[in-house]
Amino acid sequence: MLSKNVVTDALYLSFFAQIQSGPLSRYNDSFYVSKNKELIRNGAFRFLIGFNKKVLLANVLANITNEIFLTPIENLSTSFAWLGSVCYSLQLFLDFSGYSDMAIGISGMFGYKCKENFNFPYMTESITKFWRRWHISLSEWFRDYIYIPLGGSRNTKKWKVYFNLFIVWILTGIWHGASWNFVIWGLGYFVLIAFERMTHLPDRLKSKAGKIIYRILSLVLINFEWVIFKAENLTCGLRFIKRMILPYSNSLTNFRTLFLMKDYGFFIVVSILLCFPVVRLLDERLENKIILSKLYQIVIAMIVIFGFIWGLSFVISGQNNPFAYANF
Repeated sequence: MLSKNVVTDALYLSFFAQIQSGPLSRYNDSFYVSKNKELIRNGAFRFLIGFNKKVLLANVLANITNEIFLTPIENLSTSFAWLGSVCYSLQLFLDFSGYSDMAIGISGMFGYKCKENFNFPYMTESITKFWRRWHISLSEWFRDYIYIPLGGSRNTKKWKVYFNLFIVWILTGIWHGASWNFVIWGLGYFVLIAFERMTHLPDRLKSKAGKIIYRILSLVLINFEWVIFKAENLTCGLRFIKRMILPYSNSLTNFRTLFLMKDYGFFIVVSILLCFPVVRLLDERLENKIILSKLYQIVIAMIVIFGFIWGLSFVISGQNNPFAYANF
């Protein structure tokens, strides 16, 4: 709900972080903190991190995914298809979380705090928990304005709970685009989340090995969902997944797989590492070691600044792609 102050309402409605892809900040969540040096410094650093994610990693991975997804299905080998799907999963995360980092950083530089939009989603334990970590602001919006008003999980009749989930995921798919790809993509998540709710997985798993296997299976299914999301049409997406599941060899694309992994190996490894809180964990480990902690922070700052300068050279040379979520 907006206030009675026209100027304040206009600022909220026109604010950069509000009108673009996220975080989708609500009025009550968007509050002015103060304009101080620490807030500006942290905001600027967060912006640089997001910029590096987008330009140095997501844009580079896009070279791989675009080539592979544009390759005729009949020429795809299984390894080539898997490389494309994994790189697209990484690209989409780094592109979108990079955008969110930049939006949060710019907001901080103006004295505003934005809610976090990602929480290392590929560390998820299940499909359900993945959506508590991915595009958090959108998930919360659908929960509070669609799912709960429909009755949420409070209905005594179970079929109504699943019907509410069905409506939410159909609308989530349509929100991303008026295409059968996105409708099936949304239905896919409805089926997977409904399955977890009915079977109480993975909570009912007792062994550590079982939980690890389920986590890996969840990531594979999420990867399949991103293929549907990325493909030119539903038929192409399903044929791509079929090629991933049923082993198929093609000497040319197998060689191309090895070449791309060698050529872009550094970027792929760094992208995978950023899916985990490596930097945060090291920071916590060195918290009580003052000298090492300071040196570590200096090294991280130098890497980020160097990456920003490197990324600027990419932008200046015209090696830049629009944000993947710009159309949604």
